[in-house]
Amino acid sequence: MEKRLYNATKNGDKNELICGYPETPLHVAAMLGHYDFTDELLIQMPKLAKELDSRRRSPLHLAVGKGHRKIVIRLLEVNPDMCFICDIDGRNPLHIAAMKGRLAVLRELLEAGPWAALSPMAQGDTILHACVRWNQLEALKLLLTEGIWDEEFAIDFLIRQEDVNKNIKNKDGLKPFELLSQNQRDEFAKDESLSDTIRSNILVSTREPDQPNAISEAKRSNVDWLKGKGHNLILVASLLADMAFHAAVNPPGGFWHDNDPSHRAGHSIFADTYPNTYTQFLMSNTFGFMASLIIIQLLISGLPIRRKLFKQVLIAVMSVAIVAMGFAYAVSLVPLTSDPAYP
Repeated sequence: MEKRLYNATKNGDKNELICGYPETPLHVAAMLGHYDFTDELLIQMPKLAKELDSRRRSPLHLAVGKGHRKIVIRLLEVNPDMCFICDIDGRNPLHIAAMKGRLAVLRELLEAGPWAALSPMAQGDTILHACVRWNQLEALKLLLTEGIWDEEFAIDFLIRQEDVNKNIKNKDGLKPFELLSQNQRDEFAKDESLSDTIRSNILVSTREPDQPNAISEAKRSNVDWLKGKGHNLILVASLLADMAFHAAVNPPGGFWHDNDPSHRAGHSIFADTYPNTYTQFLMSNTFGFMASLIIIQLLISGLPIRRKLFKQVLIAVMSVAIVAMGFAYAVSLVPLTSDPAYP
């Protein structure tokens, strides 16, 4: 019976289809491209679409590898989740389609299970790496068009192209490698898979020919300064913001507790007895509060810390926050140390 079923599967003869087979003739039908036989198998036993062979390959894996688009579409109709199943080598059907350049099949898979394209393979490579390794540039273009993106892959891919200008500058005057951390540059420079020419470009691309050490040292100094001071800056800014907030909602002198022709309950005593001084207090306290929030935002926003301007802005804003809070403190002593002048 098994031999009869195998021969029927091999020949694509659906009239010879019988039930009760031990494993999965669907693998054979999908691999050989017998659409009618595959369709009949899926009608009678749709669970076969989930069966795996000894190498953990599903029928979808085999159909994709051979580029049988109609069979792939039929299998996806039955169980689109098979896009995510990996074989013994860690490859799902999308990986195989990309590696073999099966563009029509790849489009169908991307429509059915686009997230499967983001799954890494066994060695940690992405589907984009597979396209490059197997020289499938059309598949690579298709994946990028569909929004499959990997920043690390893009950097690595461009670095390995010897004809790419690695000294080109962006609108801020920075070269590509100036946007990388020192650790990332060191990793690229030590990568034995890169040619000597590329390694040389990596080492010199962050330096100007006439001032190699000065610029590098200046940027490293800015980074080191922020690493050493960043935590303290956030801590001080948070404390200043907390002080300013509490001073605004609990002004010196407290609040009126009763209603009177000259005041109302809940209103600031400071504002009524020293209106001009209270305005100065409120303005300086607000300046200190806003400056503190700006410092916190700058430090957590990931701005280009290698630039000297960033360091100068931080120092200037922190100075404003400290001076403003110092002035607010001095003004807040007026209602505590002076007698109000009543008419």
